[in-house]
Amino acid sequence: MNVAELYLKLSECHDVSGWWPAESGWEVMVGAILVQQTAWENVERVLGELKRRGAMDVDKIATMPLDELETIIRPAGFYRQKASHIQNLARYLAREYSSDPRGLLEKDIEESRTELLSLPGIGEETADAILLFAGGRPKFIAAAYVRRLLDRMGMLSSDDYWEVQRYVESELPPDAVVFSQLYALMVHHAHTVCRARPMCGGCCLRNSCRFTGTAGRADCRRSSRRGSRW
Repeated sequence: MNVAELYLKLSECHDVSGWWPAESGWEVMVGAILVQQTAWENVERVLGELKRRGAMDVDKIATMPLDELETIIRPAGFYRQKASHIQNLARYLAREYSSDPRGLLEKDIEESRTELLSLPGIGEETADAILLFAGGRPKFIAAAYVRRLLDRMGMLSSDDYWEVQRYVESELPPDAVVFSQLYALMVHHAHTVCRARPMCGGCCLRNSCRFTGTAGRADCRRSSRRGSRW
């Protein structure tokens, strides 16, 4: 099985439409930092509270008292670090791009990526999530869930982020819609079926998977995206 075939099979198996709902690129950027080491449900609580307070805005977060932002972010865990990182990003955008994330996201893709990686709290996975989902740029996210699935399918065994990213990107046309859909499908499948202890019984990939076992059962027929994220 190649990456295009995996994409097709997972598309038949899962529905991930609207997988990352957001009203703006800035909301995606905030969510990409918040979701680090926590469940998406906790991120939704924080985003909802920011909107309720009318604070889902670059300038408002940039000027908000840090302790107030920490209080809002607390449900997402590591709230002090995340509040500092989000406010630092907001202040950077306000200073360098007149508070418009598009100024950063629409630059040469590698230049944008390098710039994001220079900011505290933004590593490779977060930077690529921002580029792909906030900027609509064709940069695949080689997250741990993705690496696990590729390994079990016998497609690529590597923990090297860049190697996995290059492998997937070389197998598909550079299309942000395709990359975002494939990423959502792979993460959803790894989260709901191909877990650390896999549920192989009902897996739609079992006939092509070298890892298929008897750890459990799962119904993979057009499953819902709800309840899973990262």
